[in-house]
Amino acid sequence: MKLGNIVITPIAAESMGVRSMCTRIDTPDVSILLDPSAALAFRPPYEPHPHEYLALRQSLVRIEEAVKQCHLLSISHYHFDHVRPGAFNQRYNLSTREDRIQTYAGKRLLVKDGRSHINASQRRRAYYFEKDLKDKADIEIADDKEFIIGNSTITFSPPLPHGPDESPLGFVLATSISYAEDNVVFAPDVQGPASKRSLAYLDSLQADVMILGGPPIYLQGYSDGENKQSYASIAHLAKSVPYLFVDHHLLRTLEWEEWIGPIAHQSERNGHELGTMAGLAGIELDLLEAQRGRLYEDFPPSTAFLDWLNSTDEYKYKTPPPI
Repeated sequence: MKLGNIVITPIAAESMGVRSMCTRIDTPDVSILLDPSAALAFRPPYEPHPHEYLALRQSLVRIEEAVKQCHLLSISHYHFDHVRPGAFNQRYNLSTREDRIQTYAGKRLLVKDGRSHINASQRRRAYYFEKDLKDKADIEIADDKEFIIGNSTITFSPPLPHGPDESPLGFVLATSISYAEDNVVFAPDVQGPASKRSLAYLDSLQADVMILGGPPIYLQGYSDGENKQSYASIAHLAKSVPYLFVDHHLLRTLEWEEWIGPIAHQSERNGHELGTMAGLAGIELDLLEAQRGRLYEDFPPSTAFLDWLNSTDEYKYKTPPPI
């Protein structure tokens, strides 16, 4: 998609077959790759299907190609669908110990502060991220900061809750990229947002285009109150943002379309567009995780894959699946 002189290119997302929100944004001054990673995950009762591993492999190839072409990389938080692990995790990330360094070395990295507004697990991940890369990349804390490059402005939010206020999952950064009169906002993992404070911040940015992390309506622990706030937030943003693309957690269930449908219809009546990252990329939806059970029925895995699946966790983390 092109907005004035800004080009927006989705690289990977749930609507494109994997867990991710990786997006490339180009202005005449700078190319930035947001959250360059992708992952899979266990969803009871199924581990990822071979089709998902193939999609992850293809997504990682696209991410690596984009990394080579971009001046800046940014990291909103330290979940592994947003940042590459620094260890073997073939089971869910197709990663090795060297992948992180190969991906991020030599780059200017604008990252979430690993010492402030962060939960314990992400603090550990941020510590090892910095340890691995402090002598190999230019790491800058981005929380609540503005970076001006030529006529382009990249603005990072203060830490926003990863979902509702007081979320145990910590905090994330939203990113605004503007050139001339045009403004693109990238808001991962705010879950709608499920926080009124996050909504007020995003609303204040007056985005022309917004890429938004939707709510995890597939989780049993997602409360009615959180669901209602997420729905109200998306409905509000759909009125104020001409082009709103909702993805990530919401697209992990086939019920997403029924849930968001009334908002999408109202958005269309208002002359706005509400879609997914796949739609933004101009490709068909590929909801592999949401259809995992059907994949196992329609495309039974090979004996070799099932043997790998039934092996020890240690083996699966270190050994790529036979796909």
